[in-house]
Formats: sequence, structure tokens, C-alpha cells
Amino acid sequence: MKESIKITEPDYVRLNSLVHDALKQKGTDKQNLVVLSEKLEKAKRVPTFEIPHDRITMNSVVEVYDPENNQSMTIKLVFPREADFKQGNISILSLLGSALIGCREGSKIFYDVPAGKKEIVVRRIVYQPEYGPKNKSEFILLFN
Repeated sequence: MKESIKITEPDYVRLNSLVHDALKQKGTDKQNLVVLSEKLEKAKRVPTFEIPHDRITMNSVVEVYDPENNQSMTIKLVFPREADFKQGNISILSLLGSALIGCREGSKIFYDVPAGKKEIVVRRIVYQPEYGPKNKSEFILLFN
């Protein structure tokens, strides 16, 4: 059985608007937008205060593991204007970003890349805006 995706109402509203606005623009990669749009429609929308602490929301900082390359990296899921791969800020409109939203800690995620399918494992959520960091030292690292 496939795991259900949960998303906060505010994230749903902002992302749905983002997708619809981007679809109207010329030169936009429509495939990524369609993937995100379909995911939003399938997701269970919940009030912010009901989102579980182990779910990825917008602006979550997440440690992911790539089993193919045996590498981990910490990324932040952001809106397109804040995207900066060198800083670890991954756009929600990227293939990886669309795959991550609404998933939970421990999830194995498969998403399409130009070379085929890619697998990523969500090791842990370091920071989720609805709950904050899991401990004080992570908070200091994130905001200094």
C-alpha cells in the first residue's frame, strides 16, 4: 500500500497558486508542474496545527540519502525565488522538491530524472517550520 501524502492548507494554497501561475508562463518546464499538481491533488490537506512533526512541509530542512552514490546531504525545500543549490535550497518546482513535499521521515522516494528513476531516502527532518528544530544545538546551527 502506498503511503498517503499530507500537506498543510497554507502550503497547498500557495503551491496550487504557484503551479497555476507558472503554467501560464512561456518556457516553463510543464512536466515538473504537472507532477507537482497531481501530487497536490492526491495529498490530504490538514490544518497547520495538525501536520505531524515527521512530515516535510515548505521550508523544512531535511537530511536525505542517495543509496546509488552512498551520499547524504542536508537540503531545505523552498519556493523557486529562494532556490540556490550551492546553499542546499531546493526548489519545490524541481523534480526532487516535488517528490519530497508531504512525505515523512524514513520514506523511500522514487522520482523521474532524465536518466530514468532516482531513489532518495528521507533520513530525518532536521527542522520543520510548524514544530521548529528537534533540539537546541540544531537550532543554533540553522540560524547562525
